Amino acid sequence: MERKDPDLRAIFILFVAITFLLFVYQAYLLFFTPQRQAPQEKVEEKPQDVPSLLLGTTREERKPQRLRTFDFEKFTLTLSEEGARVVSLVDKKYAKELITEEEKRLGIYPLELFTGDPEKDLALNFSPYEIEQRGNKVVAKLSGEGFSVVKTLEYMGDHFRLKVETESLPTPFVSTGLRVQEEEFFTHSGPVLKVGDDLQRLEVKKGRELVTGDIKFAGEESRYYFKGFSGRISAVVVYKVEDKHTLSLVKPVGEVVFYAGAKEYARLRALGLSDTIDFGSLRLIVKPLFVFMYWIYEHLNSWFFSILALTFLVRILVFPLTYKSTVAMSKMAELAPRMQELKEKYKNNPAKFQEEMMKLYQEVGFNPMSGCLPLLLQIPIFFALYKVLTITADLQLARFLWVESLALKDPYYVLPVLMGLTMVAQQFISPSPDKSQNYIMIITSVVFTLLFANFPAGLVLYWTLNNIFNLGQTYLIKKLTQKSSPQKERKKGKK
Repeated sequence: MERKDPDLRAIFILFVAITFLLFVYQAYLLFFTPQRQAPQEKVEEKPQDVPSLLLGTTREERKPQRLRTFDFEKFTLTLSEEGARVVSLVDKKYAKELITEEEKRLGIYPLELFTGDPEKDLALNFSPYEIEQRGNKVVAKLSGEGFSVVKTLEYMGDHFRLKVETESLPTPFVSTGLRVQEEEFFTHSGPVLKVGDDLQRLEVKKGRELVTGDIKFAGEESRYYFKGFSGRISAVVVYKVEDKHTLSLVKPVGEVVFYAGAKEYARLRALGLSDTIDFGSLRLIVKPLFVFMYWIYEHLNSWFFSILALTFLVRILVFPLTYKSTVAMSKMAELAPRMQELKEKYKNNPAKFQEEMMKLYQEVGFNPMSGCLPLLLQIPIFFALYKVLTITADLQLARFLWVESLALKDPYYVLPVLMGLTMVAQQFISPSPDKSQNYIMIITSVVFTLLFANFPAGLVLYWTLNNIFNLGQTYLIKKLTQKSSPQKERKKGKK
């Protein structure tokens, strides 16, 4: 029987189809598949065992009146004397107000205390406290009927330490406040906590949930920001508020860290809070890549050089495959006339043409898939880098020439166009023997340009640099491996 091997065009079309399906599948996993929650040590719905937030009573009408503002190096903190609650907290580095309009409208703020007794909770959160500053400490005192409370908030640079001391009261829950409202961009927004070694990102549908156990940290997260506590925590209650928001109450054991601010890795790492960064379903690839890029950033203080270093490393890793592919394509280019002869000779016998083509491939040692392997190996890195660039808070402040932030799209679309031009240039420096494939790749370049137009500028920058490095590698390989043409040999002979 005559063997019917697929020709180069069929293999190329198959490769494009597989790449597209892989792209769609990975995009689905990355963007639309909910994260699997780690098994919780104990999750219960026990309304009778958890405090009421007192919403829908007089809370919303009791707006803070007397305010005390404290200016620290990295934060501006404002407490209301009523309840000693945090009614404003500005992260100076990112110029971000961490107390949301929803918190102000509902009248529920971080550092509110809840015992489960509605009368005492009203007194704890709306009675006037005596507030004074002692160096880096802000101390708030309340003496009620038969009980007393002292809240001590100590500024520690990147975070605060909170200590709540009570007399004649059970250990109270402390409010984290609502999460910072921002564009989610396919990241988790809501309650996040770590019970033992299990990281949990909860999706509370309604009501409230109680979590107990060895809780390392708990709070409310958004794409770039986290508000919560870490330390010894015995219980957490998560509430669904107005079907749109969630709020967590934490029961601390002794002094705890109060962290409210950007999910900046350098800050979080020292506090054991780096898991609040949402590495997503590709965590095994995303986190090592993130740590590597952040290490470069910390040493060179530039996200451009971090992306450049990653691009260079990737090109070094795929260089052997690029070399093999470029050499094989050069051989096929030399055999283009013979391929055309075979096409003419067997134009009425496709099966024979395919057989002769495969013999020709074997003769020069050409594998039709060799040109695809470097790209296939980069696909996981591409998706991992996409995730890194959408969760790195520092990138909000990373400028690149005309681009205000590498976390946002290029406002003038210069980088996507440059990326498309470099993709087209690759077809000219290393054309395929089959001209139809060159046309397909040029069309693909246009499609990718349009697709990348609204991607984060950092991702487009990576792909552009990758193309430029690839052009340089291809040119160098062709120069090193190029054999003298017959005309050059004749000229040498004449001399």
